[in-house]
Amino acid sequence: MYKENIFIEESEKLINSSALKEENEDENGIKVSKITLDAKTAKAIEKNKGRYITITYKKDNAGKIVEELINTIVKSIEDLQEYLKIPKKKKVLFVGLGNKDVTSDKFGYLTIEKIEITNKNHKIYKDTLGITNINSVEFTRALSELLDPELVIVFDSLKAEHITRLGNTIQLSTGGLYPGSALNQKKCELSKKTIKANVICIGIPTIINMKDITEENPDLLVSSKDIDKVVDNMSSLISIAINRLF
Repeated sequence: MYKENIFIEESEKLINSSALKEENEDENGIKVSKITLDAKTAKAIEKNKGRYITITYKKDNAGKIVEELINTIVKSIEDLQEYLKIPKKKKVLFVGLGNKDVTSDKFGYLTIEKIEITNKNHKIYKDTLGITNINSVEFTRALSELLDPELVIVFDSLKAEHITRLGNTIQLSTGGLYPGSALNQKKCELSKKTIKANVICIGIPTIINMKDITEENPDLLVSSKDIDKVVDNMSSLISIAINRLF
């Protein structure tokens, strides 16, 4: 399983040494980091131009702040829609990526299952290349061309450097993502540039490299023992926010 790293960890290393600027909000134990990359800054740090929002909170406190978390997710999606200048009345395509048979990679599948489709919106789950032999970017582009939505929202699990990120971090961005980026070295970019539609990506970190814990078996990917509960709970939070907003 190959996953893209969450942006917040890379940005923390760059904020004090570049033009990168971060907006922070902290309320009810929920921290929201907002970073907007212009073309020049994005090129300098080898990321895509766009707006990146990261929501973090104390995992053990999540049950007490469910409503606040849902509202924060709703406001963050609205923020990205405003950045993209998306019209209020719009057709949305929801795409879940991953592998539903692997616990740490079923976030996309579970989120799509829990989203309620109304009006003219659409949803679909896309399994991995190894199972379908269909490239996720090509699949999403073809479906987008067929349905012609104003907005595509993609859900996928991500990789973190620190185990403390698992179960308490949600990333939302307009910068696109690279399905299987550790394998294909970012050759398959899923963004507005490639699918010709506005894109918002929503993900949660579910795995880390073993090298971040020990030098032995550096290529081994590991997760937390309660990842099944984490993925189920976080997919519920995000799907509820989506159902309220759309």
